[in-house]
Amino acid sequence: MRRWDALGVIADAYSTEPMVVTLGGTTRELAAMRRSPSHLYVLDSMGLPPALGLGLALGLDESPFEKVVVLEGDGSLLMGLSTLATIGLTRPAKLVLIVLDNGAYSATGNQPTASAAIDLCALARACGLEARAVDTLDALPEALAWTRATAGPLLLRVGTDTHAESVPYLLEDPAVLGHTFAEYLARNG
Repeated sequence: MRRWDALGVIADAYSTEPMVVTLGGTTRELAAMRRSPSHLYVLDSMGLPPALGLGLALGLDESPFEKVVVLEGDGSLLMGLSTLATIGLTRPAKLVLIVLDNGAYSATGNQPTASAAIDLCALARACGLEARAVDTLDALPEALAWTRATAGPLLLRVGTDTHAESVPYLLEDPAVLGHTFAEYLARNG
């Protein structure tokens, strides 16, 4: 499935929950498609979105937000892999980690990642997360319904192709992006 299509379904399923969005094409495409103050667009911080989501999920445990969502890529997840163990240790009930797995480092020219050699769901389970995989757009809504109905921590691996939409770069000040997100949390959490 195309990342663009998957992002639309994910954004519709989680339109008001806090969402940490990984760098590169994912951030640019989601901002172009469904810009929202509930999204923390992470620029140039490869490997960090799951750690940011973990902190948010722990900090927002008593909030009215049902879930805290992290949109992550396979390459970025592999770079910050140790965070999965900490997620399993701390067991944040609201955390949903959605890994858009295209098997490539898209931001640098689609060089292959190691995801083809690793079962990301088995890895997540070994760290204490529940995990599922989905590879078709038709199956994605049901998988997202599972993430809504199931206590976390959860990992949903979403298989995508390497196609990137032509959208503008997101060249905003990260401090402004963070401030907008923090204001959203303060107003709604």
